Amino acid sequence: MKRFIFTWLYILVALAWTQDSPSIMRGGYMKVHSGKESAYEKAVASHVSKWHGLGQWNQYAWRVETGPRTGQYFVGTFRHFWKDFDDRVTTKDHDKDWERILSNFVDNDDEGNGSMFMKYSEKLSYGSGSGSSKLAVTYYYCRTNAIWDMMEIVGKAKAANEKADFEDSYNVYTKEAGGPNEVIIIVDLMDGYAGMAPVNPSLAERYTAAHGEDAWKTDFETWTNGLRWSETEIMTYMPNMSTPRAK
Repeated sequence: MKRFIFTWLYILVALAWTQDSPSIMRGGYMKVHSGKESAYEKAVASHVSKWHGLGQWNQYAWRVETGPRTGQYFVGTFRHFWKDFDDRVTTKDHDKDWERILSNFVDNDDEGNGSMFMKYSEKLSYGSGSGSSKLAVTYYYCRTNAIWDMMEIVGKAKAANEKADFEDSYNVYTKEAGGPNEVIIIVDLMDGYAGMAPVNPSLAERYTAAHGEDAWKTDFETWTNGLRWSETEIMTYMPNMSTPRAK
């Protein structure tokens, strides 16, 4: 009986890790030497125009507007299979140019550098999914083994938003590697700072309308107990430093 149970556990874990869509992104923060921001942006824009256009390996950039990393840049590549990172082939000119940018402009003091992998969840994300000029990126650092219950709550919140015909959009990711584990990342897609204003009906009201008051109270307690801490950054999209969006 134990062997039967462990066999099915192995199959379920294998299914959970199966990737049937290009959902992996890789990115990180870059702290640029003070006074060199404009030159850095121009250098990255030139690099992207040569090696990261439509149909090439995509690369996108945002500037951080709030929090301890204010003034840094987040640079990432999206919509990949894991195998893409094994199969990627670059040229010597590409690598030399990117190394030149890092050497000349990026402050390698461990405050901004470092790469992480994240996995996009289409199942948990809500709304249009792209095209915003600003992001509100919230990292939810979960307690050990709490992430599964918290992801279920995110799914129930999506169902509540669908029932309420909620107008906002957000993408949901989980941290796969790089830094602390068991992290849920919710990226609110905004047209400007006005997207930070309170909304009506509130999340509590939408959730209660969809699932009932008892479910809201229970799930709110579960979320609170499972959360170690969270942080939110507002970022501004840098189109000149990014792969053009497909029309």
